[in-house]
Amino acid sequence: MSQDLALGGRNAARHRRSPGNLADRFAGLALATPALVVMVVLMLYPLLYAVWLSFVRWSPTDSTFVGLDNYQRIFADRIFWQGVTNTFFYTIWNVLLGTAMSIGMAVLMNRPTFLARLLRLAVFMPVIISSAVAALGWIWMFDTEFGLVNQIIKLTGLSQGFPWLNSPHFARWSIVIVNLWLGTGLSSMLLLAALQNVPQEQHEAAVIDGANPWHRLIHITLPYIRPTLLVVMTIKLIGSFKTFDQIFIMTGGGPLYTTETMLIYLYRQGFEYFDFGFAGAVGVVFFLLVGLLSLVQGMILKGGKK
Repeated sequence: MSQDLALGGRNAARHRRSPGNLADRFAGLALATPALVVMVVLMLYPLLYAVWLSFVRWSPTDSTFVGLDNYQRIFADRIFWQGVTNTFFYTIWNVLLGTAMSIGMAVLMNRPTFLARLLRLAVFMPVIISSAVAALGWIWMFDTEFGLVNQIIKLTGLSQGFPWLNSPHFARWSIVIVNLWLGTGLSSMLLLAALQNVPQEQHEAAVIDGANPWHRLIHITLPYIRPTLLVVMTIKLIGSFKTFDQIFIMTGGGPLYTTETMLIYLYRQGFEYFDFGFAGAVGVVFFLLVGLLSLVQGMILKGGKK
């Protein structure tokens, strides 16, 4: 038997080294080369260039090496830490509340009714709207005097409205509302697709055993859609850190830096103050932070699966 196994191993190795297989590998590499070149040029090179910038004091004619000076300036800047705090504030609400809302929407849409199909259309509409256009629309709706939101509040008689974009407190929550409105549609559709692959026999057996809808959601639905849930939460995590358009258009990071995020801060340093070395250091810190959080999030969810 050992001789047969050895013979089989030699035949498999010979098959792997056969000219046909080598030709297929070279053909695959040739087909992938253009995409790899584009990836290197558009992704790897800018990343490496940003790392280099973070160690210099940039100048159009002569950049000076400054070591870790840019990183020291980052951690000593109060506005940077304000941006970090705001970024985490938006991320926590977008990942936790946004994921919960997406699960709820997906459950409501996972029904063979006309209203469920209509809800799918309504939920997905924000996905096809540009974030810049959406931000302009929300500026009008959040207007203190004539905005739709305050007009509805006035009709209830509970209040005369709120300074949504002019108050440090309300401005932060205004951004949270817009982020949830923009981000719920895509994640709901991804979770809906996962829900439609959950075996109905499991739910029917649970109903016979007396399980209520909440128990079926926790013990049947969520374990089945956990891989998709990991994808959705990762998309939301990275998307929350990348939030720029709506904040820049709606508040510009104000009032009093209360909506300033790491990306808004990076933009100011690079394209308003032209301190590209410092902006490169901020970008490196941003990249490492997002990568670390994505890794930790994936480990937590995979650990829960085990």
